[in-house]
This record gives sequence, C-alpha cells and structure tokens, in this order.
Amino acid sequence: MTIPATTASANLTPLVDTTAFPEALDGEVRAAHRLYEHLIGMWAPGVIEAAQDLGAFAALAVGPATAAQLAEILDTDLRATRVLLDGLYAYDVVQRTRGDDGQAVYTLPAELHGVFAPHGLFSLAGKIGHDRNVAWNAWRHLADNVRSGARAADGAQQLNQISEEDYTSLVRGINFWAPPITRALAGALRDLGWTTGRSANLLDVGCGTGIYSHLLLREFPELTARGLDAERIIPIAARQATQLGVAERFRGEVVDFWSEDWGSGTDLALFVNIFHLQTPESARELLLKATKGLTEDGVIAIADHIVDEDRGEGSVQNKFFRLFAASMLATGGGDAFTVHDYDQWLADAGLRRVGLLDTPMHRVLLARRS
Repeated sequence: MTIPATTASANLTPLVDTTAFPEALDGEVRAAHRLYEHLIGMWAPGVIEAAQDLGAFAALAVGPATAAQLAEILDTDLRATRVLLDGLYAYDVVQRTRGDDGQAVYTLPAELHGVFAPHGLFSLAGKIGHDRNVAWNAWRHLADNVRSGARAADGAQQLNQISEEDYTSLVRGINFWAPPITRALAGALRDLGWTTGRSANLLDVGCGTGIYSHLLLREFPELTARGLDAERIIPIAARQATQLGVAERFRGEVVDFWSEDWGSGTDLALFVNIFHLQTPESARELLLKATKGLTEDGVIAIADHIVDEDRGEGSVQNKFFRLFAASMLATGGGDAFTVHDYDQWLADAGLRRVGLLDTPMHRVLLARRS
C-alpha cells in the first residue's frame, strides 16, 4: 500500500525568520543568525531520538493523544512530555490540533508509523540506534581525526572502522534509500537492452538487508540474485526476501570479500554503499575482483555518494556527499570519492563508464568492459 506523504516545509524547518531583519542590519549579525541556525541542527535528532527512546512514536501509532495521556502511557513528566511533543510538532514530525476541551492533541501521520517501527521495511530505527551507539560520540571527536587523518598506526589510510554489530544495526535503518535507486537503475538497464523477460544473474556485493536485489527481482521476473555479506547479516536478507516474495530467486551467501572467490557468470554486479567505506586501493581491488566474474556484456552498477564536479556547486547531491565524507572521517575512515576517481579505477580494471544517474541522496554509476 502506498501512503501519501504530508508536505513538510520544503524538507527543511526554517528557524530564523530572515524577513524580519531590518534593512540596514549589519552583515556580521546576519551571518551569525545563519550559522546559529546550522549549529542548532542537533535539536532535530535530539527531540526525534528522545521520543523514539521513550516509546512515544509507538504509542502515537496506536492513536492520537494529548500530552497528559501520553505522559501516563510513558510514565513521564507531563510538562516535559508537552515540551517534547511541541518540539516534534515544530519539526513537522507530529501534527497538533485542539480538542473540544482546548487541549492540544498530537497525531503521528500514517506515513511515519512504519518509519519508527523497529521492523518496518523502511524503518529508521536502526539509524537512530547507530546515532546513539556511534555517531553522537564520533562527531565530538571529528577535530581529532582531522589532526590525525584518521589513519592506521602505520600512517596508511584505512577502511571505515564501523563494527559488525553497529553495521548490523545501521543496515536495517537505510532501506528507504533503495526505491528511487532501484527505479533509476531498472530504467537504465532497460535503456541498455535489458527486457522484463531476460534471464540474468545479479551479484549483490555487501547486500545488507538485500533490499536492492529484492526490488530488482520484482522489476525483472527472470532475474536471479546472489547476495554476499557477513554471517550475521545474511539471515536478515533471507527473511526480507521471503517478506517481499522473492525468496526463490535470492540466495544469500556468507563470503569474505577479500579472500574468497565471487564466482562467474555475473550479468550485473551491484555495489551499494560499499565504496564510500573504502580506501582508493581497496576500491580499485573491488572492481578488479568484480571484473573477473563479469560476462562479456555484463554491467557493474555502483550506487554511492559520488561527487561530480561537473554538476556545479549548486548540486544538492554534491553538498550531501561532502557532508557525508565528513561523517566518514568522524567514524574513522572512508570518503565520498569523485567521478574522476571512479573513472581511473574503472580504467585500471578494463572498464568504462556508460552512465551516471542522479537519485535523491546517491548517484548510480554504470560501467561495462572497455
């Protein structure tokens, strides 16, 4: 079932009314207001994640409630509960209306019920858990990593240092990225000659929950997919394949990317959110390994935070990718690499770029043999 989204403030909640500035206001004062608005950006995850921790969203998913009713359900302080709910309302997370008795009634929009549910297909619960366990503390130490370069003991660049446990939590919280990416990728594959009835083999390297494979399997009924990942991740992908009705055509395999063979006969090698965790050396190695098992007319698809300098400074994607690179630095390795970087790695592997697609928070790069 498709649930329409409510309209937020252009996907942003302005907190400074710039129309109220006096005409002759000093430029430094204006600049201070602008930067202050950036600095209080932490308020949004603060109130949202506190509400998730308290179980407020689970309670509101049952039905609308006043602050008093919610405080009783959650066993929280009434005044503090009202303050938290009003904060959520300010960020367009909950709706706020007046009841017949004049009390404010808070409602969680239908499209957000699954977003906060621990096992929702597009839940952000895993992302919130990652923030709690990793991100909040990591950002506090960003300056230290800028000084050191977040390098290994021998001075070399290193892969991102996220633990397998934290990765397991996070991987459940980023499924929402998949639908626009797979829609764009499916369209590009059709432009390259793929048809709905074409029999083909997909290799999903670092498949996570398997959501990208699963959605592509729905797009191409004759496609079969193998998903490679760690031992604690593969059962998650298998359960989701069953949930989405593609279990018969999806096989999850526990594979060490670096020491084990990936097999052959691959028509589509898919890498999603893999390359930003790498060093330039390991990224090149991944493409070399993928090429070995690729069919002659096979395609490599990379969905990641790929900076394209030719798109201009106004590119929303480029802005997000550069900030994402800062988050990689905070957590100890990885980067948002440029199109030029990828083109060089592709050339080293005997490949060439044949497509570059924009999606809301990623770019999808397509490559074939030179």
